[in-house]
Amino acid sequence: MNGELGGPLIILGGGGHAAVVAESAARAGWRVVGTAAADGGTIGDPDGAGAGEIERAAQSGAALHAAVGSAEVRERWTRRFAGARFATVVDPSALVSDTARVGAGAFIGAGAIVQARASVGAGAIVNTRAIVEHDCAVHEFAHLSPASVLCGSVTIERGAQIGAGAVVIPGRTVGAGAVVGAGAVVVRDIPAGATAVGVPAIPRPPTR
Repeated sequence: MNGELGGPLIILGGGGHAAVVAESAARAGWRVVGTAAADGGTIGDPDGAGAGEIERAAQSGAALHAAVGSAEVRERWTRRFAGARFATVVDPSALVSDTARVGAGAFIGAGAIVQARASVGAGAIVNTRAIVEHDCAVHEFAHLSPASVLCGSVTIERGAQIGAGAVVIPGRTVGAGAVVGAGAVVVRDIPAGATAVGVPAIPRPPTR
């Protein structure tokens, strides 16, 4: 899943999540050769002047990893640099089943668990100590915050975010772009674009 370990890697993003990904990548054997961000890093803005340098590095064999919390930004950068190889970064302390599938550009953080027959889509985040139980499907660019728990056969659709410490009970679906608040307990399906908070989590419809 980690691809060419020991190969050069450019981190797209300059915030706290990018720092976490860079450290996990280094522990997993990648060589972080640059960071690209609008407000810092060794390379300029991926959406601006830094794009050319990023493309040249990718053509020379460097992999990229979009390391920012926003699903919209991760997806935009993945499309912007579609010709590049996006690295899947799995912290060595994570437990990932041999029967699980993890897509290109996904991040599996320290102490996270991805169990049997689960799938984690391209560009998704399974953050520190998050748990993805058997037969779950975490779709592209979704984000599981630290210590969140997906019980068996849960579906998290594209770009949805599960807050820190939240729990989704077995068989439930969280729709595309939905947000589940920290500490919430999801006992019913959450519609696309909704925000759900509380115990049990009560979905509010999107405001736009």
